[in-house]
Amino acid sequence: MSFPNIPNVTPTISISRENVINLLHSSIAFEELGLAHVINAEAEKIQFVLGTLSGVHVTPTVSDLISIDNAVDNTLKTVIKKEMLLQFKLEDIMEVLPPVVRTRHLYVANFLDNTVEIYDVVNPTAPVRVGEFDAGNLNNPVALAIKGSILYVANQDDNTVEIYDISNPTSPVRLGQFNGGNLQAPSGMVVTGNTLYITNQLDNTVEIYDISNPTVPVRVGEFDAGNLSSPIGLAVKGTTLYVSNGNDNTVEIYDISTPTAPLRVGQFNAGNLSIPAHLTIIGNILYVANFGNSTVEIYDISTPTAPVRVGEFDAGNLREPWGLAIADTVLYVSNFFDNTVEMYDISTPTAPVRVGEFDGGNLSGPTGLTVFTQFA
Repeated sequence: MSFPNIPNVTPTISISRENVINLLHSSIAFEELGLAHVINAEAEKIQFVLGTLSGVHVTPTVSDLISIDNAVDNTLKTVIKKEMLLQFKLEDIMEVLPPVVRTRHLYVANFLDNTVEIYDVVNPTAPVRVGEFDAGNLNNPVALAIKGSILYVANQDDNTVEIYDISNPTSPVRLGQFNGGNLQAPSGMVVTGNTLYITNQLDNTVEIYDISNPTVPVRVGEFDAGNLSSPIGLAVKGTTLYVSNGNDNTVEIYDISTPTAPLRVGQFNAGNLSIPAHLTIIGNILYVANFGNSTVEIYDISTPTAPVRVGEFDAGNLREPWGLAIADTVLYVSNFFDNTVEMYDISTPTAPVRVGEFDGGNLSGPTGLTVFTQFA
């Protein structure tokens, strides 16, 4: 048996995922409209034989009534079967719909005034400041990370990490702190699964914590592989961990298939890194903030262990960028030097377009950024 010969259809039709979903919903709506007309026609049949249809008067026999009853019964059974298929179709469509965002907040660490600012970013390009917190325990906060509804804040000056419950995003509640006795100027954090990695900028290591219980981190190790030099930022894609080296202008690559035993598999710099700070990833694109020359580097990590540089940007508005975070298709970049956060449209990830900046009058040496989203 040969395969069917599918003819070439022109013109080529190209539509977005959103448009496909809208068309599928429309197809269901039109089918429901058709079924509504069928049901209405069946109702008029019954009205006809009963003599209640306006302008029509008949005297049906028992045989007529039975015949109409059978016809309507068969039609309604067919309609019900069709409705079941439409229900299955609708449920399948709903499964591919993106979740509905109920709340989304951007947290910004203020290194110089020991606070964390909170912005409502349900509209990602129009942040609205909704508060700040410090709980009297922040000391040069420099990095942020989230697991579930738990926010971690790294205190660079006193070598601790604060723990906050952000179930109510605008009113964080401090739950405690930890250091494991092994933190030395913690500068970057990333969460993957039940593991929290923290860079130690002063002793050139990365600490590993088990956060199966997010409020009680347990230190399970550290690593350096002899190749870390003032490590700052962290990012994860699958089982690959990236660590930026602020002192030698490289990014180290580790295999974390075994999260507690990272294996170094390489490094890169492409000759364009200058005091690389924080990192973030969207799809197959890695962004690296260059604190030293006020740019953000762009790498294609389709092959995670072999990043390929595809460009950089600054738009003339970056001033010692440190932190990076993403909400939908908006990239936030904190400017340490001029106390602002820049916003870029990354609908095309390799060609960011600046769409604005904000400060709210309350940023003071902004460093770490993170986004917390709650779904309906």
